Amino acid sequence: MKKKWRLIFSTLILGIILIVGYLFLYPEKWIPLLVPSLYPTFIETVESKWNVTLPIPNREKDIFFDRGFHGDGNSITELHYESATDLQQIKAQSNNWVSGEKFNINEFPSWVQDLIRSESLDKGADYFFLEKNGQDFIIFKLNGNKLTIYESYI
Repeated sequence: MKKKWRLIFSTLILGIILIVGYLFLYPEKWIPLLVPSLYPTFIETVESKWNVTLPIPNREKDIFFDRGFHGDGNSITELHYESATDLQQIKAQSNNWVSGEKFNINEFPSWVQDLIRSESLDKGADYFFLEKNGQDFIIFKLNGNKLTIYESYI
């Protein structure tokens, strides 16, 4: 009888250790379920600032982030999509997409040029940009299934 309880107790302890280990190793899978986000997602921020509705990406990666407390500054974010309908929805945002060969980086202020040069201009990509007040810029670079967003918000 004592061996049976030891086996049950050690199985229970091992199960608890595995569960706690999983929670520590993969917090991105369970935290959003328990704690609702207090901050808007990147997609929601782009929509509110620029009135551009983007589909939810399969993967998001921050390449460069130089923002202050109030969100002003520069950033480069990569969004990866797998669905062809998502890519069509992105292309449908504007008829003003420009090929990388015709995209003129020199028409932007120097700080925006520096932001784009940090990633380099891709001749095979398509570009689309918006501007507010001559100070705030967002540039979308679509290359294959990857949408890179250069944002300079001052």
